[in-house]
Amino acid sequence: MNNVLILGAGGQIARHVINQLADKQTIKQTLFARQPAKIHKPYPTNSKIIMGDVLNHAALKQAMQGQDVVYANLRGKI
Repeated sequence: MNNVLILGAGGQIARHVINQLADKQTIKQTLFARQPAKIHKPYPTNSKIIMGDVLNHAALKQAMQGQDVVYANLRGKI
């Protein structure tokens, strides 16, 4: 597991997952959120941020390219 996509990265539970992976430099996190300003700062050095909505299938498909794991921290109708 090297590339991890975290959907709903601005959520409260996702914050814990992001922090757990922050010190693992062999892991590259992609933080996917509708409102990146809600992602807890400071951002981990092993992360990049993508603004997007999981309901936008093209954006989601693009974000999933090259990922080994997708963690979905989502709620509501998807």
